[in-house]
Amino acid sequence: MASFLTKSPLPMDRNLLLTTSTRAPATIISLRTCHDFQEVKQLHAQFVVSGLLGYHPLCARRLLEAYVTMSQIYYAFSIFERIPSPDVFVYNTMIRGLTMGSIDDAERVLGEFSEENTLAKNAMISGYLTEGRVDKARKMFDDMAAKDAASWSALITGYTKNGMHTEALALFQDMMVSHILPNEAALVSLLSACGQLGTLHQGRWIHAYIDKTRVLMSTKLTTALIDMYAKSGSIECGYGLFQKMARRDVVTWGVMISAFAIHGHASKCFQLFDEMLADGIRPNKVIFVAILSACSHAGCVEEGRQYFSQMEHGFGIKPSIEHYGCMVDLLGRAGLLADAEQLILSMPKQPNSIIWGSLLGACRTHNDLKRGTWAFENLMELEPTSGDRHKLAGLMFANAGEKEEAAKIRKMIHEKEMVTTCGSSFIEVEGAVHEFTVGYTVHNKARDI
Repeated sequence: MASFLTKSPLPMDRNLLLTTSTRAPATIISLRTCHDFQEVKQLHAQFVVSGLLGYHPLCARRLLEAYVTMSQIYYAFSIFERIPSPDVFVYNTMIRGLTMGSIDDAERVLGEFSEENTLAKNAMISGYLTEGRVDKARKMFDDMAAKDAASWSALITGYTKNGMHTEALALFQDMMVSHILPNEAALVSLLSACGQLGTLHQGRWIHAYIDKTRVLMSTKLTTALIDMYAKSGSIECGYGLFQKMARRDVVTWGVMISAFAIHGHASKCFQLFDEMLADGIRPNKVIFVAILSACSHAGCVEEGRQYFSQMEHGFGIKPSIEHYGCMVDLLGRAGLLADAEQLILSMPKQPNSIIWGSLLGACRTHNDLKRGTWAFENLMELEPTSGDRHKLAGLMFANAGEKEEAAKIRKMIHEKEMVTTCGSSFIEVEGAVHEFTVGYTVHNKARDI
């Protein structure tokens, strides 16, 4: 990461300088609603000409805030370093900006502030977790003299984004003991954690807590509940909430369609898609991934082709690598390997490992050794040390009777100590989440299990 903590003059285009300085005080207010970088630079130039930047604290604060909001950290720091006595607002704004791209610089700026600064530390926690520095985020959280709801929310949300779902739920229990009420962001993250773990009991408990404490059921929070129920095996509860919603955005529709796709209800996905269009909501890329995935799992080849064509020609959405992946999977599952091959060759971008892996899996299932070898060779260019890909190719060769090739691959996996992914599952018993992987024998109830 490049450091912004250097004294350097701000380059200013002289053509941007406005000759009328009398309007400068009024433009301070307009910075709050300005969303164009060039316009902000024009206002900046006007402040320089009028002299406001040197003696008007509100001017510098608003300009700093505008640059941070636009992620223009270099310009923001050029303002920050010229403020003679930065106050809490200035420090917090600058730290928030630096955590977006230079967490080490944010750490140094925070060190200049002697007082306990909860708001800035909350931003630091989020910044650490964005970069995956979980230990530093937890240490800052534990060392904080005063934690508010945003502090707990930052850590819970960060844990969830880093795949630490069990830790997020455990932290929520600590939060309850501390008598801190979770905000919407924390509740959404907790429901996401429940959905990923399939912990329906805890998800229902959080739902009951939301009802009991009369938390406002926003569209975002209700959508999170729907997603949790669907991923935890209770799609009926999720659909019930969906039907009661007064307002649904495109994310809500996408979650509901994806839920039915996961549960194999392709016809319901198609029905919801039509209802969404009738409701005036235009589909996005995520919804088409869900629809194509539903077609794939249900074997609806012609419907999949139609939706894939409709996406670009009907809604102007160019297919991404995920959409091509769904189509290759759909055609591969149906045994249409020649069509899958032609689709891959027609892609505007280079296929990724997911595309080749999907084709390899289909070739193994349908015993197409020629195309499977082609897919495996392309996979090796992208993931030469993947044990999982080698293992799948070995199974393909073994199924085709090519025992020597299968033996070579098994030997290669062993000699190069390639890591293969073990299957894993979660189960919730009396509110506790247990994880099991292939060959797992150290659980305290292993003998009974």
